[in-house]
Amino acid sequence: MNLRYTVFVSFIVALGGFLMGFDASVISGVVKFIEPQFDLTKIQLGWAVSCLTLTATLAMFMAGPLSDKLGRRTVLKYAAALYFISAIGSAIAPSFWFLVLARMVGGFGVGASLIIAPMYIAEIAPPKMRGRMVSLNQLNIVLGISVAFFTNYMILQLGKSNAGWAEMLQFGNYNWRWMLALEALPAIIYFVFLFFVPRSPRWLAMNGLDDEALQVMEKSLGAEEAKIQLKSITQSIKASPQKEKTSLKELFKPSMKLVLLIGIVIAVTQQITGINSVFFYAPMIFEQTGIGTDASFSQAILVGLINLVFTLFAIWLVDRIGRKPLLIFGLTGIAISMFILSAGFGRATYQLTEKDIQECESFASSENLASMQNIVFYSDLEFNKALANSISDKAFKEHQTDFISKA
Repeated sequence: MNLRYTVFVSFIVALGGFLMGFDASVISGVVKFIEPQFDLTKIQLGWAVSCLTLTATLAMFMAGPLSDKLGRRTVLKYAAALYFISAIGSAIAPSFWFLVLARMVGGFGVGASLIIAPMYIAEIAPPKMRGRMVSLNQLNIVLGISVAFFTNYMILQLGKSNAGWAEMLQFGNYNWRWMLALEALPAIIYFVFLFFVPRSPRWLAMNGLDDEALQVMEKSLGAEEAKIQLKSITQSIKASPQKEKTSLKELFKPSMKLVLLIGIVIAVTQQITGINSVFFYAPMIFEQTGIGTDASFSQAILVGLINLVFTLFAIWLVDRIGRKPLLIFGLTGIAISMFILSAGFGRATYQLTEKDIQECESFASSENLASMQNIVFYSDLEFNKALANSISDKAFKEHQTDFISKA
């Protein structure tokens, strides 16, 4: 067994997960800047963030049949190209709808890589290593999320620096565009490196290319084991149409109802925890606490790092203590965290004193803010609503963070 080769191929393919994580989280640093620039409503802002999930969902339905026809590696190359087009298109977007269109193009890449990357890894990895190799994809998703938070923060800081090269590239004026454009670099790397991985042995066997499939498998399994596994794959391919019909019937049998219910509940619970919203809006959420823009971006990095550390922790423990204890531990941690978060926001108050209003005169008239002076607001929603009614839309969108930090 050639462990080094297997890890090399699996890691390259799993870079699709990195791009997915990066693409999903990089928008978190962008929302603060596109809202005033394109004069967006909250609904438009939400659509700019979430639009890629629509095309990602469509791509997930299309990716499987396409990969059977064109090959896993080919579909991943198309996904890498779509990531690149989306990154450049989003970065140069002259309008809101252009940005949405560019992100929706990237959504096809997200959906395709989410389905095909783990599929390819499962087909190339030896049975004993399959679980660990497939987990590389999840690890890369989390790594992509963390890197996106970090690069967003670095670009924000470069925009404020006096470095000549940063000023030449106009990081200050085009910070959000650079945040989005940066995804083009890993997309190019992914596309190029995919030429160094073989075609999936299962796909080769499905298309009658047994000799090439055997050559690919010999590199990771050795000659004897490769022959055994190829024979097993060939037999499973011949039996797959009948197995598919049987498995669908089995799924809806009374004996499977509990298993099906548990699977659905776990999948739904994972989403309703709201973790994806945190990744999409992390700096904006932290800004609502009044800590300021720089601090909110740096706090987002901590979210990414904690996510990465506990993902590594889970990968290390999953085969040692099992899935159920990790699931219970994770859900307990989520519940405690949500309770603390709710308690923190629930006890927060917002108030503008006369001094605060005077300090805000550079971007808002003190006369307009007089009606809010010394009034205590018990939620950021109430405070923002009163603020929006007191000042212009432009001032509200551009300086909302400044007002909250004062309050």
